Amino acid sequence: MVEAESLSSNRNNQNMNAARTLPLPIALTLMLLSHPATAQHPDESDLRANRGPVVESISADKSGVLLDKIAFTPGGGLTATLVNRTNTILRDVRVLIRYDWIWENERHPGDDSPGRSSYFKLTRDVPALATVPIAYVPSPPLPSRSDGRFVPSVEISRYTQVRFKEVRKKLKR
Repeated sequence: MVEAESLSSNRNNQNMNAARTLPLPIALTLMLLSHPATAQHPDESDLRANRGPVVESISADKSGVLLDKIAFTPGGGLTATLVNRTNTILRDVRVLIRYDWIWENERHPGDDSPGRSSYFKLTRDVPALATVPIAYVPSPPLPSRSDGRFVPSVEISRYTQVRFKEVRKKLKR
């Protein structure tokens, strides 16, 4: 184990030295590829063990609206917390849930891929600086098959921000 760590450390040092002489996009790519967390998808073992992956947070953009505490059940259900870090009300929030199908034998895939996507719309407004729990269960349920597996993902696809303008009346004197 110590040997593996020192090899990884040496590889990181080599990539850092190379990063000093390479153009920025190439240097960033090398550093990301050498990072141990990017070597294997962190949820892969959970999916194979029939447990749902847990993702800490996913941001829709840099506006302060994100999904946190995301968890998928083995049947494809989703629980998460929508976090509104803005000072505006969110309305018509739509969440895109994807169920990508990965064939066990990619060289000879089957004819009918059960992969699909669904939109989930929140039925209520999200107050400013608030969190709202969300839950989704796919309908119809995901089929249980032995010729592949589902890889679920989720993202905020759209929302409307409600802003209030300050209205000043001109006083007549």
